[in-house]
Amino acid sequence: MRFGSVEFFKVLIKTVLAIFFFVPLILAVVFGVLFVQKNAKVNDLQEENSVVRQENDRLSVVADVLVGEKAGSAEDIRDILNRSGVTYDELIKLAVNKKDIDADGLYGILSGCGISDKDIVAMAAAKKTVNADEFYEIIEKNGITEKELIKAVVKNSSSSAEDYYSILSECGMSDDEIVEIINKKNPSSGSESDTSSSASDTSSEPEEESPYADLYPDMYVTAPQNYTYDEGTIYFTFDDGPSQYTYQILEYLKENNAKGTWFVVPSRTDWCYSALKAISDSGNTIGIHSLTHDYENIYSSVEAYLEDFHEAWEIVRDATGQTPEIFRFPGGSKNDFNVDTREAIIKEMTRRGFRFYDWNVESGDVSGATWQQMYNSIPHDCHEWKRPVVLMHDTNNTPNTVYVLEDVLKVLAGEGYKFDAIHNDTEPVQFIGPFS
Repeated sequence: MRFGSVEFFKVLIKTVLAIFFFVPLILAVVFGVLFVQKNAKVNDLQEENSVVRQENDRLSVVADVLVGEKAGSAEDIRDILNRSGVTYDELIKLAVNKKDIDADGLYGILSGCGISDKDIVAMAAAKKTVNADEFYEIIEKNGITEKELIKAVVKNSSSSAEDYYSILSECGMSDDEIVEIINKKNPSSGSESDTSSSASDTSSEPEEESPYADLYPDMYVTAPQNYTYDEGTIYFTFDDGPSQYTYQILEYLKENNAKGTWFVVPSRTDWCYSALKAISDSGNTIGIHSLTHDYENIYSSVEAYLEDFHEAWEIVRDATGQTPEIFRFPGGSKNDFNVDTREAIIKEMTRRGFRFYDWNVESGDVSGATWQQMYNSIPHDCHEWKRPVVLMHDTNNTPNTVYVLEDVLKVLAGEGYKFDAIHNDTEPVQFIGPFS
């Protein structure tokens, strides 16, 4: 094959084409192999990083629990621990290794997380670690009376004390032992005579069985044993909320170092839930007004009233994590719609531990009272009563409530009055009933 001949050029062309074809192919194979190896290493590193991130997230959740995440109940903290992957054994081991967490310290941590004494006891009882003396001190702090506990033991009634009875039983205590510890702590329990301020009957007569006892067995609260009242205190109450003005009312109360009471007409909406939680979280009290505010329906029978009340009560509990213990009848405890049912409703709600509150100072806001009229009448009428309970409304149709509230608070504060929320042990004002 001579240089420059046709054969030479044919060979040259074939060689060049082979180089252009095979060299990229070889390079592609080489780089493909390197890429696969590199990708495998990257995946390994990603998996390692993922494990590290998961562990960091786990530790972060644990840290949140210990330094400030507010668990509303024992179930909440169990959920937090489950999400973090921390077991109870690990938590106990951590406490032991630290060697500086005693029972009081652990109680402080749990309480700081927002867990109630009742839930702490329930957790402890599951491990059979609570003795009768310790448990007595805790039920005393929670306001459970000896009579209620004995009643739960004897009747196994659907009262709030039944939960405690179950826990005591889980701790291995017999009924005799439960009664014995109560008698040991209170040998004269139940012997004191009634007073006008007593919240429950101490008579030894057996309690009449309620025809409504099977309805809503969860809807019970613990009635107070005595009522309190602070001289010079005014109770501002707001019916029918929440509304578009709720947050403004909250702000005016806060600015004037005041607390108020809402008797709400709630709904299952995100907006309502947020407003209810804002009221509760700011230290104000929420009571039940009704679900529908339909006088003819809710006062048609005790069953109808309980059905309406229970749904509203459940909404507030779901939204706030708090259990409402007070209520206000729509239209007040004495109105034209409840003539035939009011006595039975009051009896049943009282049996369940709830207390109702009427008012003695009416702002007139729902009737269209002007700023000037309310500014003049509210302070004047408050002077007429020993424990003034002011009726106002938190609705979209009562803007004058917001306009006048701050001015009235300043006037009354200047006269030395304090402003507090109603609690279940606040001495009631009632149109009809034991405090009328």
